[in-house]
This record gives sequence, structure tokens and C-alpha cells, in this order.
Amino acid sequence: MSVRLDKKLASTGTKFKLFSQPRFLQSFREPETVYVSLPPGQVKPGPADDRMYVVDAINKRPYRFFQGPPYVGESNPPVQPGPDGHFDHLDANSREFACATMYATVRRVLDIWEDYFGRRIEWHFSGSFERLELIPLIDWDNAQSGFGFLEFGFGRTANGTIDHSRPYAENFDVLAHELGHSIIFAEVGIPQQPTDDGIDYGGMHESAGDLVAIVAALHFEKVVNVLLEKSCGNLFMVNELDRVGELSDSREIRVAFNNVRMSEVNDEPHDRSVPLTGGVFDVMVEVYQKGLVKRGLITQDLATRSTQGPGGSTDLAGIADEFKAAYNGNEAAFKEELLAARDYLGCLLAQTWQSLTPDFFTYHQFLTRLLRADLKLGGAHQQSIRECFAWREITPPPGLVSASLRKLQSCGFHPAKPPASLADVDEESQRKPVVQAAAE
Repeated sequence: MSVRLDKKLASTGTKFKLFSQPRFLQSFREPETVYVSLPPGQVKPGPADDRMYVVDAINKRPYRFFQGPPYVGESNPPVQPGPDGHFDHLDANSREFACATMYATVRRVLDIWEDYFGRRIEWHFSGSFERLELIPLIDWDNAQSGFGFLEFGFGRTANGTIDHSRPYAENFDVLAHELGHSIIFAEVGIPQQPTDDGIDYGGMHESAGDLVAIVAALHFEKVVNVLLEKSCGNLFMVNELDRVGELSDSREIRVAFNNVRMSEVNDEPHDRSVPLTGGVFDVMVEVYQKGLVKRGLITQDLATRSTQGPGGSTDLAGIADEFKAAYNGNEAAFKEELLAARDYLGCLLAQTWQSLTPDFFTYHQFLTRLLRADLKLGGAHQQSIRECFAWREITPPPGLVSASLRKLQSCGFHPAKPPASLADVDEESQRKPVVQAAAE
């Protein structure tokens, strides 16, 4: 969601409170107020609207294969809005709060990404169900997304039992990630060819879930502030989140800050997704740093030395000191550039995802479509995208490179034999082409 639209919703949208990161983290103990796109009064009890609805099921077992909405069993009464039509009055320790949080997270993330797509995202299950069913609190130590539903349980204690103090319905990253899968199903589709093993498709799907959550999390003031304050704006140098300890329990943000290459992963989708997620996030950081350089907040030399690619320096302590000196006193400007880079990345990914095809999908296809998407957005970052993905070892396959060399003979032509002498060439023959079709 653009900065402009986010500000507009603060005066027109319906209010909820969410925990942007797990509440057991010191910096995130208090929920933040967020706004969804529907005005007060249009979010109905449940909460519910025309795209989704919450059912607080009682004694429900998780849906199994070929099971799904609508849930018709016993349930608690729907959560009611306050007299002003908002839902920010709920006690953060109540069951009603968890129900409202699940709705608000999914609605908010959908709002963010529909803004980047510039249109409504139709549910991939719309042929069967009109709305997404949200079930927030079943007695289960897991969570799942399925055809037309999301249902969430609880985390686990150290000894493996259900930890009822940590409902997944309040975990912004998990909910946003699962909605990311729904967006990819809707916009990209599912491989249909039986000979397609879908290795890169699976990795892309998991990466997309992470990226949907990362971009959405960067819409929280607290997340952005902690990220910048702990790193002093030096986002390339927090690969292990050493300087952003308060975010270290966020899986999505953790996988964004990584230095993993394709040669270091296997075919398992989550493992394979990490270099792709890292490469895309690197692009955002490159765009962010370009903005800092353009505004004179850091030098081009510092930007180059802080990257993982060509020209990067191993003097991490020295680079950190230089960023700290540049950041202090310019915090607002650094934040503006990060939000601008976030919005660029959101638009870039929306353009890319809607152009992909699922069958025999490869990461190289993703790269080429990412470059085309950047061209549609002005084409300012072509080289940065190539360099970030080359560092991650996401490059054209060797077969494609060798096939790009095309001699005349490989196109079905061969050079014509020269005449014995110029005397043998009459006026008409001189007008003939100097190559002849091989089939002649």
C-alpha cells in the first residue's frame, strides 16, 4: 500500500489493533492501531465483510483433505464493533481480540496488495465460495490454509504441548504468509502438466508468502523504526539480524536477511525459496540505498562497499560506523527512502507475479519477468536486479546460453558458392541474395 493511501485510510478506514510481531518481544508488547479499507459500519459483526468472515468455532477438529467451508457446527457469537463502528476497543487478552485480529490482519494485507496490483484480487476458489472463511482458535498445535479457508490453532510449549498463550491467529507473519499463498494461486495458478515436477514453482510459492508478509510488515511504524534504529539504516549488513534482535523471531524477516545462494540449497520448497527471497529483498535495499545516495545522505562509495556484490568490503565495523554517522540526525529521511523502496518493491512484485505462468516455471523466468516489470515502472533498476540475482546464482541455465548462439547454417541457410569469375555473373544474378536456402 502506498504511503499516500495508508495516510488516507487513517481518516476513512475502520480501526483495529494488531501485534505487528509476537507480543513476547520487548519492543512489541503493545498492539498498534491499523486501519482497513472499509469505513466504519461496513465491517459487520464477526468481524465480516464481502470478502471474508470469521467463525469462532467451538470444539472443531481441523479440516481434512476434501473438507472445507462452510463450517456449520457450534460457534461463539460474532464479535461486535464498538458504537463508533470500530473494533479497537477489544481487550488484547480476550478471545474476541484474537478473532478481530485474524480478520484485520487478512483484510489489511489484502488491502495492501490490492493497492499494489491496482485492482481487486479475485479468490482462486471464487467458483465455489464467495468469501474466505477464517477460523481463529481451534484446539490444535498447528495452522493451515485450504480451498476457501484459513484455520489456526496455537504454538507449542518447550515440551511439545499446546501453548494457549500463543495463538497463531495473532501472529501477523504467519497469517500474511498464508494469504500470500492465496494470492499466488489466484494470480499465477497451479502447474497442470504431469511431467512438471514444479521444483522452482514450489520455491517461488514459499518465497512469495514470505515477501507478501515482509512488505506488509513494513507497513507497521514499530517494525520500520526498530529495523532502522537497530541497524542505523545499514540494511545490507544484518544478514543474521545481529543488530535487529527484536525482529529475530520473525521467520519472514529472518529469511529476507540472508546470504544464501542457489548452490547451497536443495529441492525442498522452503529451503529453495531462501535465495529467491534474499535476491528480491536485496533489490529493495539497492533501491533504498540509491535513494539515500541521490539525497546526499550517504556516498556512492559507502553504498558500494556495503553491498554483498562486486565492490563489497569486509570492513563491517567501519561501514557500520559510517552508517551510524550518516543516520544520526537524518532518521526521518532514511525512513522516507525505505518506505519509497518498499512501495517500489510491492509494485514490482505485483507486476511480476501477474505475468508468470505456472507450467515448467523456473527462477530464470521469474528474473526475466522481474526485469520486464521494472521496465514498466521506468526501468531505473535493471542493472541492480541483474547483479543481485547473479550474486544469488539465479542466472540463465547453460542450455539457454548455448542455444543463444545461432549461425546462419543453424537457421537453415548456407553461404552461396562464389562465381568462378566476375565474367560468369550476369546482371540478373547480381541481384540475387548472397545466401541460398539449404532445401534448394
